[in-house]
Amino acid sequence: MAEADAFPAVLAGTVAQLLPALDSNHAHPPFAVCQDGETLLIPTRTYYDREQLLACTRLLGDAGVIALCLGTRHHDGHVREACARRLLLQERAWTVPFVVHLCGEYVLEIVEIIGAALPAWNAAALARYLRENPAYVATLERRSISYWSCYHRGRYPVWGDYPGRRTMAALRALQQLTLR
Repeated sequence: MAEADAFPAVLAGTVAQLLPALDSNHAHPPFAVCQDGETLLIPTRTYYDREQLLACTRLLGDAGVIALCLGTRHHDGHVREACARRLLLQERAWTVPFVVHLCGEYVLEIVEIIGAALPAWNAAALARYLRENPAYVATLERRSISYWSCYHRGRYPVWGDYPGRRTMAALRALQQLTLR
């Protein structure tokens, strides 16, 4: 399954055990990012059975967290939101690509949740990841602007008031952060 390439190689055994339980046969082309020098291919969308996925998110250890990560790519926005909320309670650096990607999506409730959590969530791993993927961050920012313009401009007529802009500004600030 292509989802195996979405996680660092050190998690390959856990991912290999989990994926058969999710049993997906739909695939969208993944997006490529780098994390700590390793190229990851994150699924754009997943089409797992909702109940199977949610059951897997309750597994202990890395397997449950991997399921949460894959759930943030689920085709159902409610599932993405539920998984994002729980994923933000984790401090594993390898979850960062899944959280950051949600900042460039159209579901404003998810963007708001992440924006609120960013100040207290894994700043070192976020900063490292954002610096490693500058073109990707720029793409997320352009998406955020497009979604504001298409779907949210009526509610937020001023770009500066849009939660997606504030979340992207927080990511940009982290990207500039120099950690010791």
